[in-house]
Amino acid sequence: MDDQLDQLLHQLTDVEKIQQQTHEYVQDLPDDTIDTSNDEYIHLNNRHFFRNKDIYVSKHNRYAKYPLHTHQFLELNYMYSGHCVQHIDGKEVTLNTGDVVLLNKGSSHSLEALGDDDILINILFRNKSIHLDLLDKLYDSDSVLFNFLMNTTTRNQTEPLFILFKKHGNSDVTHIIDTVLSEYFFSRKFSNQIISSYLPILLITLVRDYQSEIINKSKQRLNDPVMLTVLKDIEKGYATVSLQSVAKELNYNRYYLSNLIKKKTGSTFTELLNQQKLLQAQLLITSTKLPISQIIRQVGFSNKNYFYSKYQEKYGHLPTETRKSK
Repeated sequence: MDDQLDQLLHQLTDVEKIQQQTHEYVQDLPDDTIDTSNDEYIHLNNRHFFRNKDIYVSKHNRYAKYPLHTHQFLELNYMYSGHCVQHIDGKEVTLNTGDVVLLNKGSSHSLEALGDDDILINILFRNKSIHLDLLDKLYDSDSVLFNFLMNTTTRNQTEPLFILFKKHGNSDVTHIIDTVLSEYFFSRKFSNQIISSYLPILLITLVRDYQSEIINKSKQRLNDPVMLTVLKDIEKGYATVSLQSVAKELNYNRYYLSNLIKKKTGSTFTELLNQQKLLQAQLLITSTKLPISQIIRQVGFSNKNYFYSKYQEKYGHLPTETRKSK
C-alpha cells in the first residue's frame, strides 16, 4: 500500500468536514451536472465527469447517506478499506475491503453513510473506453463480464445489470487500482495514457482473479459471434465500412443481416455506424487541431449538415463548442 495515497484518501475533504458534524448529505457537484426533475432519484449527466477525459476517479465522501441516483455511464466502485452498504436497483449489496462492483449505465443506487476507515473509490468510464478487442478476449473466456459489457455497448437495457466481484485471497486487482489511483491523484507526465491503458487490464484481471456474481433479472446472454464481427468491423473500418460489405464478409443477405442487427442490438446498422463515427470525431476534435471540415471527411461523413445535426443530437452542442471547452 502506498502510504502517500493512503494518507490522501483518509484526509478529510471540505464536504466530509461538514458531513461529519451534521451527518446530512452535502451536494458537491456543479448544478448543471444534476437533473432533479424526477422525484424518485437524481440523474447525473456526463458534463462534469468527462471533460477531455474518458475516465473519472473520485473518493466517495463519508459520514452521510448518498441519495438514490442514476447516470448514463459505467461506474466501478472499489472498496479501498472498510466496508459499505449500497442499494442497487432495489437490492442490498455489501462491499468489504478489496471488493468491486461494476454498475451498468441506467442503474440506480444509493449508499449508506461511511465511517472513518470506510474508503470507497468511484471509477467512472464511458462506453467508448470498452474496445471490442477486449470483448473478444472476454468472449473467449465465456465470462459473465463479456455479456455485461456486450449488452452495455450494443443495446439499451430494460433491466439494468450490475456485477459484484468478491475478493478471495491475494489478487492483482488491488495493485492495479492502487496504481491507477496514484497516477490520477498524483498526476505526472503520461498519467492519462497510463490510466486508460490500465482499464482493460483491470477488467480482464477481475475475470481471472475474482469470484464474480452477476445480478441479472432476465438471465439473458449475448454470446453472438456474428454481432461481434459486425461491431468489430464498424469499430475498425467506420470511415468506409458498409452494411453490404459486412454482409458479404459473413455471406449473409444484406436485408436479413440488417433485420438481425436491429433485433440483436436494438439499433440499426446506420445508427451503430454513426455512433462510432461521432465518437471518433469527438476524439479528434478534443485531441487535435484539425479543421472540423477535415475531421468530418476523415470519419466518413459525406454530408456536413447531417454530421452537425447528429453531433448536436448526441452531445447537446456543436463541435466548435466542444473545442472551445477543451
